[in-house]
Amino acid sequence: MPVPTAELLDPWGARLRVAPEPGPPRQHEVVVVLSPAFPPYTVVDLPDDRRPPGWQVAVRADVEGGRVHAVEVMQPEAASLWYVELSEPDAEPPASTLVAFSDLRYAEGTLLDADRASRGDVTGARQVGALRWWPGTGLVHQLYVGAEHRRRGVGRKLVQAAFGLQLARGLPPLHGDGRRTDLGEEWRRSLPEAIAARLAPWSHRMAPMTPPA
Repeated sequence: MPVPTAELLDPWGARLRVAPEPGPPRQHEVVVVLSPAFPPYTVVDLPDDRRPPGWQVAVRADVEGGRVHAVEVMQPEAASLWYVELSEPDAEPPASTLVAFSDLRYAEGTLLDADRASRGDVTGARQVGALRWWPGTGLVHQLYVGAEHRRRGVGRKLVQAAFGLQLARGLPPLHGDGRRTDLGEEWRRSLPEAIAARLAPWSHRMAPMTPPA
């Protein structure tokens, strides 16, 4: 039986055990689940490492300190992505940007911070897309996908990854206001209803982010 859309709009989180490995700090996984099993936006500790039915995003992080190592999105038809998260604590308001790459330098879902990206000689030259948002409110500021990488699920995957980061960190859910480019509105209309409903109706046309040829 399909899950009603109203319930799909309000996910909950499952905190799972991760098998310990020699050396690294203890880790756990917070999984975003679309089901009516628990109240919306609660994070429930489950006794094993099995992801519940209806899971959408899995965020693997250190138990102490919360450093995130990987963000896995349940979107098998989309391009394979790994990410660099760039924090802007001094911005007004403080912001984060998730930059996506689609090559074989890192495994699917790997998340690097600015320091690890610098040590790995990762630059923005090969990025396929980026999402900037304000973590304090969850409001998306900008979403960009390179022209040659569009219609491969990159934008939707970026949004879901950032949504998972917000929930795993106990921050407000990711959402969008009515300011969008023509391409942004076209993209919104292509989304499943449960995701599109998190974006306010189109109210202001923004200039294209892609530079003119």
